Amino acid sequence: MIPKKESLQLTQAIADIVNQDVYPDISTRFPAFLDLFRYQVPISHRLTFTPNHTFAILAQKLSEGLLGAVTDDGGVQVNETVAANNATANDIHLTPAVPAVNDAFYFGYEFLFTALRINVGTNGVGTWTIIWEYWNGSAWAALPGITDGTTGFTAGTGNKDVTWTIPSNWAKTEVLGITGYWIRARVSAYTAVTTQPLGTQSWVHYATALNATDKFRVEVRDAEELQKHLLIPTIQYRQVGDFQDPKKRYRLDLSEIVVANEGQWVVVLVKADAPVDASECYFVLTCERERGALIK
Repeated sequence: MIPKKESLQLTQAIADIVNQDVYPDISTRFPAFLDLFRYQVPISHRLTFTPNHTFAILAQKLSEGLLGAVTDDGGVQVNETVAANNATANDIHLTPAVPAVNDAFYFGYEFLFTALRINVGTNGVGTWTIIWEYWNGSAWAALPGITDGTTGFTAGTGNKDVTWTIPSNWAKTEVLGITGYWIRARVSAYTAVTTQPLGTQSWVHYATALNATDKFRVEVRDAEELQKHLLIPTIQYRQVGDFQDPKKRYRLDLSEIVVANEGQWVVVLVKADAPVDASECYFVLTCERERGALIK
């Protein structure tokens, strides 16, 4: 039988693709690459990769519940985690009824996070200033690159996003007995209040599941996964994130043709700063497939 040759796009939708969520060990300074997608070449098949083939991956938006939510009214802290993680209207007290300087609302998560979405149920009306801060290991400091879509909880109702740049020295701390990575919205100035701002629900990671600097690698492994051949060396997400336009996808930088024979594995790995939900990621890896004959 003459083998049938055809172009193939490996994607997460192929039935034999195995995907697994990634939970990086953030306690180490140098987290490891972890398998995100795995594909074992079927019997009587062979995949061939050349410099003309391309790769791209897209991380869709995530929304995950908070590890903790705490309101601080004059130093008296109240746990509002349950309120923040359910859809009950107006049960999150984003500021006290009468705010004062240094009152705050704390939002915490187990891993580093780059964004927060708040469903504001009641818009705040009054004159005050909110600043967003993180714990740097010794003190609360201003979050860098902050964009406050709530405008201090006065920008109207509905879903509002707060985004920032992850600080290099962001450290875990304990707030009301809950240890995690925390940010806080602190009242830095106050004049008057007409309407207390209230929230309905809040989520973290309402941004792309991967940061621009998170890293990928693609390997071809033997059947026992003892020998590995790099198909794509370490590359940043921002270099492979253009999913829609085939002309802009990352072109394989190969000095020679790479072949994955039957039983061998093609594996997409990721090294990220936070958990990656494989079900929210979409990838495409082009190659040539031969099938329909015994291949050795």
